[in-house]
Amino acid sequence: MIERVYIKDFVTFEEVELEFNEVELEFSKGLIVFTGPSGAGKSVLMRGILSIFGYFDVNAALSEAVVDANIDLEKYGIESDEVIIFKQIKKNKNRYFINNQAVSKKTIKEIAANFLDYLSLRQIKEFENENILNVLDKIVRKKDYYVKLNEYKKLFYEYKKLQNKLNGILKEEKEAKEKKEFLKYELEKIESISPKIGEFEELMKIKKDLSKVEKIKEKANEAQKIFDFEHEVYELLEMIEEDSEFFSNTMNELRILIDKANEKASFLENVDIEEVLDRLSELQELIRRFGSIEESLKYYEEKKEELNRLENLSFEKEEIIKKINSLKENLNSLADFITQKRKEAGKKLEEKINYFLKKLYMPSAEIVFKEIELNEYGKDKIEIIINDIDINTISTGEFNRLRVALLASKLEYETNEKSLFLDEIDANLSGEESMSVAEVLKYLSSKYQIFAISHQPQLASKANKHFLVTKKDNKSYVKELNKDERVEEIARIIGGKEKSEKAVEYAKELLKGARG
Repeated sequence: MIERVYIKDFVTFEEVELEFNEVELEFSKGLIVFTGPSGAGKSVLMRGILSIFGYFDVNAALSEAVVDANIDLEKYGIESDEVIIFKQIKKNKNRYFINNQAVSKKTIKEIAANFLDYLSLRQIKEFENENILNVLDKIVRKKDYYVKLNEYKKLFYEYKKLQNKLNGILKEEKEAKEKKEFLKYELEKIESISPKIGEFEELMKIKKDLSKVEKIKEKANEAQKIFDFEHEVYELLEMIEEDSEFFSNTMNELRILIDKANEKASFLENVDIEEVLDRLSELQELIRRFGSIEESLKYYEEKKEELNRLENLSFEKEEIIKKINSLKENLNSLADFITQKRKEAGKKLEEKINYFLKKLYMPSAEIVFKEIELNEYGKDKIEIIINDIDINTISTGEFNRLRVALLASKLEYETNEKSLFLDEIDANLSGEESMSVAEVLKYLSSKYQIFAISHQPQLASKANKHFLVTKKDNKSYVKELNKDERVEEIARIIGGKEKSEKAVEYAKELLKGARG
């Protein structure tokens, strides 16, 4: 619940401070009504309060609201406290704070949605299918129902994932022919080269060696002459009585190396340099495109796997369709159960709505179920019909009374206490109709904290707190009215500036009836 509101330098308001007296410094559940002459700034003030919670752009230099609500602020990265303080400061730009921690406007509104609802004229949010279904689910209130409802939602999530996968396959199938041709071309290109790891480095070494094959042969022939003096070395070692084994081993190793050099030269002479250069050119093309031979082979395996998958799309598609059909069968079975329970709840809700509609001098409404495609909520589309007329085409006065009836009908199923902002909910109504709306709103205020603007005496008389908005010299003011001041204001609403004795007496009667 909102406990206190402070606004400074806001349009025609210099300063606004809304709170109870010194003994009771907070709003509580109850009906809080703002009245005053047309153009005084009631709607401006309402927008100013709502702007603190992100519903409108802020135009005040400073605005602040103290809220008592059970919200897990830590999940938003905000430190929790006994109360939540929303603050907005406007200098060069708007800055928002919760408990003195800077936050975005989006976060402000997201957090405020936990405890605040704003119902503007002709707003149909509460009549949206998802919200009506949510009310019906709360009315059912059975454990086995919620088990099946949760099972349905889990299965529908899987169903949706498979549908998206199937759509992807169907799209791929359309493009598959062209894509398969491209993949085959890519694979054939790499296959035609048939690269091997290390081959490029080996060929580069052969290319380098080819440039010195004559030098190798020449030096090998020169080195061969050393063996002409081998015998003299053995004789010398014998004369000086030294072991000749080391020399023998060295000469044997040298023979092997010279033989290898000659073999290499012989091999290189038989190498086709054009073939080497062509092969290097092919491998360089792969390296230029993929970065390395290893990467080209990795790409080859990936595309081979992709081609294989494309060639087996029809099989994959059939498997997914089987799973989808199986899931759909289970979903329909669960949805039928959910619909049956919702229809039972729908009768209860319809009875409650019509109970309040009768109080509000409105014809009865009918809750109509229509079957639609499976979605995350089931397959129910709910419409509320009055006199065979869709609610979107009824008058504003009728729409507002129907909205009040719906709010009252679902009150006992609401677990969260909320602050509810209503913009001229009793506009365009007769006195009798206005009183009926006021009485139902009074009933709602047992759980909701209701902020309402009114030009009717009936709603003003039912208020737990009555604030008067006035304007003088282009400056707006707001004050809480005491008992006598309320009589004066309600009499003004009844009879205009020239308040007659009858208007005053009627105002007293209304206030007396409200207390009774």
